[in-house]
Amino acid sequence: MIKGISIMARLLNFVNFGEGKASEYDVARMIVKHYHEIPQLTIYELADLCFVSASTITRFVRKLGYASYKDFKDEIASTLAIDVDYDKKVVNAKETDLQSIFQTYTQNVIENIQFTYENIDYRQMERIAEMLHDASSIAFFGLEYANYAGLHFQNKMSSFNRFVQIGTSDEKQLELAQSLSQDSLAIVVSLEGSFFYHHEDIMNTLVKNRCKIVSITMLRVGKVLQFSDEVIHINKMNNSTEGRITIMYFLELLIMNYYIRYGSNRIS
Repeated sequence: MIKGISIMARLLNFVNFGEGKASEYDVARMIVKHYHEIPQLTIYELADLCFVSASTITRFVRKLGYASYKDFKDEIASTLAIDVDYDKKVVNAKETDLQSIFQTYTQNVIENIQFTYENIDYRQMERIAEMLHDASSIAFFGLEYANYAGLHFQNKMSSFNRFVQIGTSDEKQLELAQSLSQDSLAIVVSLEGSFFYHHEDIMNTLVKNRCKIVSITMLRVGKVLQFSDEVIHINKMNNSTEGRITIMYFLELLIMNYYIRYGSNRIS
């Protein structure tokens, strides 16, 4: 069973990043297209919809991490029934509540960014820029949104000739951790600590390989402190995903920090 990355994100990895065989791309694309219908479909009906055999569907769901097609369907059904991204005020809101909901969300975003800005440790920023500069390899770890933000960080750091590796699945993240050495830098983003708790295997591998670890989180106590060489605290709250905005904000600060300290061909 998949521990950290959601079933939809896993399916989209096949669609967006060309994971696996062409037939797996086709199956993933069709499942995404008919996602809400999957809990009502038998394995044979889905196979017909995808123009493949039932055994192909079985192999595909096992590759996703599910023991059976039933487990796969049940997982999709659970994502349709439960919304964990938002607090109760948003989940129960009506159209007439939109203005107040948007106002609260925006204010929370502003407070998060202001809190993060006011708590910047500039000596720490210097140390992290040096780590990014000196590392033999750099890897970025996180769950879904963190990885999406990591793609932007990867893109911008490539402009400075610093290649940042990202794993798009649990298995690939573990393989990536296993490939790193004591001269490597791992950046781990997990606001509420889910990554640290769901992926102790990855964190233990990073520690075993003696990688430098920089963690970006809201946590003030717990395992993150045991694992990390540097802990960057961001956000006051993350009630309805507002914490995600601060992830991108802080990654932009890291990019600017690196550019100012090490960027080449700058105009003085």
